Formats: sequence, C-alpha cells, structure tokens
Amino acid sequence: MKANPSCNLQIDYSGMTGERRLPFVISLNLEDSILTPSENEHQKFCYDIVGVGNDQPQDADLNHLLFGICPFIKEEDIVDLSVSINDDPQTILWGENAEIKTAENPDHPTGCIGLKLDFPLNKINGYMKVCFSLRTVYTIGPVNVCLFGGNTTATGLTVCGPVCGSSESCESIFYQKESICVPVTITPYATPGTATATCCGTPIIRQGTTCGGEQTSCTFTVTQNLCIEIPISFGAAIETGAASVQCGNVSEEPCDCSETPEEIPTEVRDRRFFLR
Repeated sequence: MKANPSCNLQIDYSGMTGERRLPFVISLNLEDSILTPSENEHQKFCYDIVGVGNDQPQDADLNHLLFGICPFIKEEDIVDLSVSINDDPQTILWGENAEIKTAENPDHPTGCIGLKLDFPLNKINGYMKVCFSLRTVYTIGPVNVCLFGGNTTATGLTVCGPVCGSSESCESIFYQKESICVPVTITPYATPGTATATCCGTPIIRQGTTCGGEQTSCTFTVTQNLCIEIPISFGAAIETGAASVQCGNVSEEPCDCSETPEEIPTEVRDRRFFLR
C-alpha cells in the first residue's frame, strides 16, 4: 500500500559524520504493512533495519532504537508486536525489552520518545524486522527514528509511521424523495424520397403552344400512424454549500468524544439520516 508522499519510505544513518556512527538503514516494508486496513483488519507497520557498516572502530553496533509514534498511543493500543533478528523471532517482554517512552519519561541516554525496542543488532549485515499493529487507524506521516549504540546517538531522520490524527473521516448518507416533471415536445416531420417518373403510354403531339389543363401542380395527402419511443433519463446533480466549523478549546489531552453538543440529540448522531 502506498504511503503518504510527505514522508520517507527509507532513511540511512550510515552517512552521518562524527567520531562514531551507527551505519543502519531503516525502511518501511510496504509488502508486509497494512496502512489502509479493511473492516476486519488492524493497521500494521513493518520496518526493516539493516546494518551496512564496516569492521572498523568508527562504526558501532546497535544497542536499541525508538520509533517516534504518536504520543497518544499506549501499550494497550498495540495489539501485536513482533521482532526478529536475522529471521530469528525474539521474545517480547513489555517493560524489559519493549516499552513506550514519553516526554515525561524519555529514553536514557538518548532523550528520545516513542516505541523503544531494546534489541542489539550487528553493524555488518545485521537484519532486524519490526512489526506492530494498532487498534486505531492513524494518519501516516513522518516519525523520528532514534538509534543508540557505542555511546553515541543518531536521531533526526524520519520515516513514514503513525502520527496523531485518524485517517478515517466521519461520513453521513442522506436520501431525499423527489417527484421530477419535465416537459416533452414532439414535432412531427415527413421527408420525401426521390420522385420517380414513369411514362404511361406514348406521347401525344398537338399543334400550338397551349397545354390542356389549368393547374401547375397536383396536391394530395398521406396519413401514417406513428409510435414514438421517448427515452428519458432522470437523475440529480448534487452541490454542497460552504462548510463551517465551531472551534473548541485547544488542549494537549486527547479529545473526549463522549461529549455531544446539546443541539444535536445523541440518537440522531449515531445513525444515518433519511429524508423523505
């Protein structure tokens, strides 16, 4: 599934300069991720972490890393978490090798926040795969990936991940019964074909310049009954007016969706509307 183009599908810390570096490439695995889940699926993010370093003192092995997920996500919001190293599944122990670090309790010693995974990885061809599923569908955007190893921290590069805000929109369907009238005008026409003259007998020759008869043309009527087939398609063009919004108070706390405006009855908010 294609991710949001405003975020990176892959980041590379191997190009960072300094006395020590953490030579690891982190990629969002689109094949195994479920970014836009169906009704019976959870949103799922899978990442590949690959060591691309050399056997030299400047390069350091990975000690642990953090994915900077939306701070509203708690441990209970993650329905599934898996880690494998070199295709070997690891045992997840929340509070020991997996935890969520917050702004009030950041990671030591990096100071980073997010989903912390305390699994070491070799700098040379080490391969780690991380997958986690969420109860709620989140917007896909840039999240910070923080690495620590060899007493050095690598941070500041962002990859596509779950950011605050739901990707689902509130949708209502409305129906209105209408009786449509349209005037129909039928204009008959008759198109003559090509006239054909056939000689009847031999010509009669008379002396002089006067022709017999007083009329210069002959007229007659033809009556034909018609059955007119009239196909008419009925439909409606829909135009919406300008949207308006009533702004509430700004808070660092999550929205309390249990509160409903007094002017909108709860029983109306919880179902679709049908106008007759």
